[in-house]
Parts: sequence; C-alpha cells; structure tokens
Amino acid sequence: MDIKQILFDLSQRTACSGMEYRCAERVKELFTPYCDEILVDALHNVLAIRHCDDEDAPTVLFDAHMDEIAMVITGIRDDGFLTFNSLAGIDRRTILAAEVTVHAQDGDYYGIVSAIPPHLSSEADRKKTPEFDTLCIDVGFGGEKAKQIFSTGDFVTLRAAPAELLGSIVTGKTFDDRASVTAILYAMHEVKDVKLPFHVCAMLSAQEEPGLRGAKVGAHRIDPQEAIAIDVCHALIPECPREKTSILGKGPVLTYAPILDRELVKKLEEIAADRNIPVQTEASVGTTGTNAYSIFASNCGVKTALISIPLKYMHSAIETLDVQDVKNVGRLLAAYLLEKKEAMTRA
Repeated sequence: MDIKQILFDLSQRTACSGMEYRCAERVKELFTPYCDEILVDALHNVLAIRHCDDEDAPTVLFDAHMDEIAMVITGIRDDGFLTFNSLAGIDRRTILAAEVTVHAQDGDYYGIVSAIPPHLSSEADRKKTPEFDTLCIDVGFGGEKAKQIFSTGDFVTLRAAPAELLGSIVTGKTFDDRASVTAILYAMHEVKDVKLPFHVCAMLSAQEEPGLRGAKVGAHRIDPQEAIAIDVCHALIPECPREKTSILGKGPVLTYAPILDRELVKKLEEIAADRNIPVQTEASVGTTGTNAYSIFASNCGVKTALISIPLKYMHSAIETLDVQDVKNVGRLLAAYLLEKKEAMTRA
C-alpha cells in the first residue's frame, strides 16, 4: 500500500464540516476491500465494519475525522468581493493572500483572500492580525455577476497541492485528519487475511472541527466496547515549548488523560515496545480536543485511547508530517488487533 499516494489523494479532496459527502465516496471505495459492510449515516459518517462469526462478540472502534477547517460566506458586496468568517479552526494569521475555493451551488470557484499592500497600510496596521470582518475574498467578478453565482452560506476551503520535502516529510492541506484516515486504512490492510474473534469498525467521522459531533452519533450507533481515536498533535518547531509538542519522525504519540483508559494506553505502549514501533507520550489535563471525548462518554461509557500523529503548522494549508509516523500508527493499530486476538484465543 502506497501510504503517501493515498494521503495525497485524500488531501486534495475538499470536504469541510457539512460537506463530508465530497470525501465519503472515495473513503468508502478505499475501505471496501477490507470490510464486510459500509454504512453512511445522516451526518455522512462512514462506518466501515468488519464482522466476525460471533454476532455477540465485542466491537473495537477506530476513529478518524474526515472534515477539514473551512470558512463560510457571510455576504456579497456591491463591488463583487465576498465577506466571510471562520467556520471552524481557521488561523487568521495565515489567511492573508491565501488561495481558496468557494463552493457555490453551481460549482467550485477559485478565489484569493484580499490583502492590503504594505505600501498602503499604516505601520500600526501592519503589526495587527486582521479580523475576519476586515477581509474579503476576490473572485474576479463584479457585483452583479457575483450575486448571481454566490450566496450567503457558501463554504470556502483552503487551496493547496500536497508536496514532498526531503526524506519522508510531506506538506499539504487537510493532513488533519486525513493522515489518520490513511493510518486506519493501512491497519485494516495489514490484518486483511487474519481471522479475528471480534468485530472491527473504522469510523471515518464528520464534523469534528466544529465540535466533535459526528463521533458522538457514530459511537452511539456502533456501541463499541473499546475504541481508539486517531488524530494529530503539535510537532516541535522553533519557539514552541517542548513540553507541549512532540518530535516529527519519532513515532505515534500516546496520550495519558483522565478521560482515557489508562490500562488500554499502557497496553498500546507495551505492544509498541514488543513490536519495535517507536512511540512518544504526552499528558492532557482536559478533554484532549479530539473525538476521544465524544466516544468515551457515549452510551454507558467506552474504554478509549488516543493515538496522535505529530504535525507542524496545524490548521493551515501547509500542514507538515512524516509519512513514517502515519505508517507506524497503522502498524500499532494492526498490532493491537493481533494482540487482542491472541489474548481472546488464550482465554
């Protein structure tokens, strides 16, 4: 399996919160060879399920979200410029002069976030991070034509092609969290020919960015006994605190937190050591900011762990990671399934 190629494929698909259907069909296609049943619910969660022979066997859930950060059109000006605001997660510091795609009812349109040249701005303005209500998107149309094409409520996504840096480092948009989708796919590929004594569901969830919503619905439907959420975490870059970051290329990150099952996290750490899979650890004092929070509190409670992929420049068009970390997440997930099989067989 070519992990980088799949990641690049998924990265170039625009599917913000509320538009996950634009990615769901491709995800279904990728997971079909490894599953017995694939469901898509009303929120466009993709639930790829591999059944075992025992209908009453427990279910293990792997989760990664499909949606990406985005903006929304708030109005069309008489001069043809589009006003907008953040829909989920956009960093205002990175948006000036950004290339974007405006998703109108009749198709996708190229746009550019307007930026006042430094020659025409004051020194004080140049030191400020602009507010969204001072920015516009230039689509090249005059007011009359723009009002015919665009509407308040149209979604806007960042526009960027993935690219290779040196070694196994790559950069692009929506690696948060399409990299985790790729890692789960790799795990399912690795255990394709192994008969497991439990059900496995890969939940590729919707609407994580605006509030961990899809995972809550999907986990309630699947009702797993154990779950592992996969997401990204902050990788170390200059001027960032080491204690709040992980190292790119040094392996997946296991989180210890009150909402996470300590025994399950420890088991993953032990499996990684036995299989020579590099891992890092971190501590979270809150909800982790990931779907793990929605999953652990679903139904009567679910034993949940969180595995993260170190990522630079989160919530930008140049998110950067090491493909080896993605592969090692997949290796760890597959190893966990094999270890669980062995434990159930011994029992």
